[in-house]
Amino acid sequence: MGFSNRVALITGAAQGLGKCIAELLASEGAIVVVTDILSNKVRAEDTAIEFKKKGYTVSLKYADVSSMESMLEVAKEINEEFGKIDILVNNAGINIDGLVKDRNKENWDKTININLTGAYVCTAAVIPYMREKKYGRIVNIASVVGRTGIVGTPYYAASKAGLIGLTKSTAIEVARKGILVNAIAPGYIETAMMASYSDDVINSLKSKIPLGRLAKPKEIAKAVAFLASDDCTYMTGSVLDINGGFWT
Repeated sequence: MGFSNRVALITGAAQGLGKCIAELLASEGAIVVVTDILSNKVRAEDTAIEFKKKGYTVSLKYADVSSMESMLEVAKEINEEFGKIDILVNNAGINIDGLVKDRNKENWDKTININLTGAYVCTAAVIPYMREKKYGRIVNIASVVGRTGIVGTPYYAASKAGLIGLTKSTAIEVARKGILVNAIAPGYIETAMMASYSDDVINSLKSKIPLGRLAKPKEIAKAVAFLASDDCTYMTGSVLDINGGFWT
């Protein structure tokens, strides 16, 4: 595909899927801006050092994605440093298990603020720079549970369903400005988040996936790379499902 001189902002990029996406884009020539929260500073710095040792061009930013003030400053800094922002990958997210009957609004607010409000804020922060250059690629990391719902993660499912709606609405808004906005709805991925579950839970999930396994982060990252590339020219407002056949 090739991303030579493209400037890519990836949120939640210090580890897991975000790191994998950032590394793939960097390996194809992109200037990657690894963005994460300050409390993840050690991992973020390790990722930046690792990338630089591999010869990648990387910039490191700390920000609260749910804070408009914070992200406006980050976007301004990136534009001043590199002269543009070509790609945004809204990857930052959390999952807190629970049930509606728990009445835990604190967990609801925290999940929505990061997963949905964060994507809105980051998108709003970068769009002016993309409009100025009449070019942009925004990729939102949604989830299969945003499509289907699932017992035990109502906050997460709602946030990802909302993210799909945000994707479609934003795509229409900026379609005539050279900006394409799409989402990926992954199934279960081999990440640190999943590693925290017991073998019994993992095996139960695998049994419900027709392909019989979890996705590898790079399988998702490759799809992100396509949607972020110049090869993607006639897709916007779309949701790409990558779930191994898992739907219920």
